[in-house]
Amino acid sequence: MAMLERITYWFYGAPLLILILAAGLYFTFKSRFFQFRKLWQIIKSPFIRDKDPTSGQMSAFQAMSMAIGGSVGVANISGVSTAIVTGGAGALFWMWVSAFLGMIIKMAEVTMACHYRRRDAEGKLWGGPTYYIEEFIGREKGSKLWKVLALLFGGGIFVSFFINVQNYAVAEAIGTTFDIPFMIPSVILGVVSLVLISGGLKRLGKIAEYLVPFMCVFYMGCVAIVLFICRARLSNAFELIISNAFSLKPAVGGVAGTCMAQSMKIGFARSLYSNEAGWGTSPMVHATVECSHPVKQGMLGAFEVFADTIMVCTATGLLVICTGMQDSGLMGAELTLTALEAYLGGGARIAVALSVFMFGLSSVVGWYAYYLTLINHGIKKKQLRQRVIKVFTLLMPIMGVALTLFAVTSSYSADKIWTIADFSAIFPTVINLIVLLLLGGKFAGLVKDFENRAKK
Repeated sequence: MAMLERITYWFYGAPLLILILAAGLYFTFKSRFFQFRKLWQIIKSPFIRDKDPTSGQMSAFQAMSMAIGGSVGVANISGVSTAIVTGGAGALFWMWVSAFLGMIIKMAEVTMACHYRRRDAEGKLWGGPTYYIEEFIGREKGSKLWKVLALLFGGGIFVSFFINVQNYAVAEAIGTTFDIPFMIPSVILGVVSLVLISGGLKRLGKIAEYLVPFMCVFYMGCVAIVLFICRARLSNAFELIISNAFSLKPAVGGVAGTCMAQSMKIGFARSLYSNEAGWGTSPMVHATVECSHPVKQGMLGAFEVFADTIMVCTATGLLVICTGMQDSGLMGAELTLTALEAYLGGGARIAVALSVFMFGLSSVVGWYAYYLTLINHGIKKKQLRQRVIKVFTLLMPIMGVALTLFAVTSSYSADKIWTIADFSAIFPTVINLIVLLLLGGKFAGLVKDFENRAKK
């Protein structure tokens, strides 16, 4: 574990910072600051109908909801509060910076996924990083290196199949709220997940369409009430966030006890794991949708990052800071739930704990769709692919329960669990961002074509 922590700590320092900054700034300049120029259009994009929602495997709104469900999960409740404790209030500022860069990165990867997607023998659309790696590196550039890159990317994504932190975070939230063993909610989540994912991609899209907006609005509403009660502390909270983000040396104790380097490292790491920008996950869902232009679907990807980090993560961060719970000695989902309980009573803790269950469930649904895409691309023989999917569907909930059991029996703390989760993002993120940088010219051309068509 010590070695894993050192590797993760090193990667989420200068290497990740440089890579995200390079990709974010590159796509920002190539698109002529699209995420800033068209911010209002991006925010409106989920509510504008594009093509017939029945023509693809799911509608554009369903795909976005599923992708948001995969990213807006317990990381926004458990992970953010942990980041504030371990990285200081300044971590939230660097999450904002990472988010605006992440918006254009997510837009680029979704756009390229829709541009390079393919139809299978049944006419279904499939796409994602492994597809544009094959098409661009393999076919257009004529390099066999694409197989190695696609294998490393897919393998990196499947690490999270074995390290399913969503199940643990849900078990932690429910277990501490109702004072029951963590394994009880862990097993319940596993069983419910199995029932849902057994229904296939179309059913998952319909579930996400209703589940994700409800859980986001409900959670944000609870936090908004507490922030209104604590409104006198909001200005001080923002001052603390900014001052801590640029602090050159640590102060003494508490949330202000971290320096700029630490808050930047943790802020970028948590933002990446939360909104998954550059990770290559949500493009696999967006590619299943019929759309009038790849960039139009890409804007929905940018909205995901805005909703995930600028809205939900910010709400959690301000909740922890304004309530003063960062110095309580708690961490993870328990910290966030305790902050809500202190101002809204025990009923609020129970209600939000149940919403954490829905957050975790939506994440499982979203990630199942990602794994399904990789299996469809990697296994060409239909009968073998169907058998693998059946076994995989059964094993996925079991792996989440197994991780929770391991965490409970080994007494792992929340920060160590999230260290493992952060490590799982390294390989797919690096490979995906490097390939996207190579595709920068093509992305810029698609953006220009989209804006020219809009003018006409």
